[in-house]
Amino acid sequence: MARGLLIMLIAFLAGCAAVARVGPGEVTVRESLTVTLDSAWNRIERGNSAKAEVWTTDGLTLDRLTFYVGVGDGEALAELQQRKDRQIPKFRAAMQPHEIAEMYEVFVTYDGSSFKRDKLAPAQFAGGEGFRFEFTRVRKGDEVEMRGVGYGAVRGGKLYLVVFEAPRIHYFVRNLGRAEAAAKSARVRG
Repeated sequence: MARGLLIMLIAFLAGCAAVARVGPGEVTVRESLTVTLDSAWNRIERGNSAKAEVWTTDGLTLDRLTFYVGVGDGEALAELQQRKDRQIPKFRAAMQPHEIAEMYEVFVTYDGSSFKRDKLAPAQFAGGEGFRFEFTRVRKGDEVEMRGVGYGAVRGGKLYLVVFEAPRIHYFVRNLGRAEAAAKSARVRG
């Protein structure tokens, strides 16, 4: 019985997402951002956003590197089901780094998870000046404490944001260096 349920779950998930190996080497993300990887990641194709791309090494619940690429003025980071009690945050090209970090916070707590921004500072990203923020998030579904780091910049009126997140215990420390190396190598394609 349990084996049958497992097979049905795998078949269900196979229909919802495709996985493709990316890297090592230079990889293009959503046709307008390149990153250089020192080792391979798994790209998850879920088809729910033209602007976002998600990668993982150990599985989506264990680590996640998300790229929000070329988000234009008035656009959301990704599609969310509209709720009457909450607004979906939209990017504005004139936003300051703290406003972008706050927009991200609203976006990732849409499900009721808790979020605390730990740090926000200027940083080089995507070939120029940008910002870096650190955060802690407790997922609502399983109460796992996540740690995260994001790099962002606005180029040509569009937002480029790369966020790595993983459980605080083991996976965050294990994969942080690889994720930051990918983010630091990011370049907007001309």
